[in-house]
Amino acid sequence: MPRTFQGEYVTEASKVFQEGDDLWHAGQYDDAREAYQKSAKLYDDNEDNEGEAFALNRLGELELSLDNYDRALMVLDTAAGLIKDEEHAQNTYGDTLIKLSKVFTSKGDIAKAIKMIREAQKVLDNIANYDLLGDAHDHEAFIHLTQNKEGDALEAYKKAAECYAKERIELKEASTLRAIVRIYMKNKRYDEAHDLLERCRDLYRENGDLLGEASALSAIGTLRYVIGDIGNARKALMKSVYLYGKVSHHFAEAEALLYLARVESFNKEQGDFERAKAHYKRSIELFDFLGNEVMKQAALDEYEIFVEKTGKTKEGVSCRK
Repeated sequence: MPRTFQGEYVTEASKVFQEGDDLWHAGQYDDAREAYQKSAKLYDDNEDNEGEAFALNRLGELELSLDNYDRALMVLDTAAGLIKDEEHAQNTYGDTLIKLSKVFTSKGDIAKAIKMIREAQKVLDNIANYDLLGDAHDHEAFIHLTQNKEGDALEAYKKAAECYAKERIELKEASTLRAIVRIYMKNKRYDEAHDLLERCRDLYRENGDLLGEASALSAIGTLRYVIGDIGNARKALMKSVYLYGKVSHHFAEAEALLYLARVESFNKEQGDFERAKAHYKRSIELFDFLGNEVMKQAALDEYEIFVEKTGKTKEGVSCRK
């Protein structure tokens, strides 16, 4: 693997590897490819199979990101062959198998994709690497979703969440729980979805992720609106709007305001039409500020329908061209 000491790369091979990462992040893909190939050669010269495999693993990931599936397959297959039987390199081997599964998934070869991900799970379970094992279950879920097998996907997502929880990799756990929520919502399992969203909110808050917390609150508010719990929908969405504003995520803030307007326009008994009007106007203003004509027009159309139904005037809204 790339050799580091106190965060600094200390061998020529590892320094070139880092150059590859920097070039990739800068969008210089051809130069990044050359750097990874050079790094792999330097590791090979030093008879460091794991280092060579690690460099090839990253090269394969680059090729996959560029949709060069045949190149990615060749490189990753070479990497896997170098370390398959090396006990100390099973973390890298398991990670390589996950990437191979992703290549086969992208190529539409689902049988091989499943075979690779099963092998990855076996390897990673044997060495108790729950972080990568969670990633393997997460990708298995994705494979099942491409085949419209929601039940199998749900079980795989649950296993992924359990792995992340074991290692206290809380942001990955939260992301996986959100995927489970989407399936629950689609199947109207609202109570279970709500419980998981509350768990997500706690995880994001504990990690100081304001954007994640705002997103979880927005989802909670939307869910509560769907089941007619207007009071709790309002509370969640108001908090979401506040947090989105705090982190200056104006698009998400505008979307949350639009949901909040729908909550307030639910009916006269539970909602507040004046507040609905204010939320619609603010949402429209933000979409206009962002130059998002599609969302601005959709919000304005929705606002005009609300006005027509309630007999309110459109005073103060002048975004329509």
